[in-house]
Amino acid sequence: MNYTPLDDAYKIHHIQQNTYGGNIYYDPTCIYCKHRISVSLMNDGGSFRRCERCKKNFKASVKTGAIHNFSYSTHHLKGTN
Repeated sequence: MNYTPLDDAYKIHHIQQNTYGGNIYYDPTCIYCKHRISVSLMNDGGSFRRCERCKKNFKASVKTGAIHNFSYSTHHLKGTN
């Protein structure tokens, strides 16, 4: 088995500086009651939301496409399996 050395386990070296640039938008529709209004549970937005009608917390799905250049920026990382 090939293990990642401890010194390299948490290092992330991005190929391009703006790999994760752009905005990610989440669908505000409640997954339980389908109400279209929900609020983010985090101050800066995010996928964890609370429905205004049924008051349940849920993880919203992403409305935008996949982050470009993701596989290219992480190809150097080694798995431990």
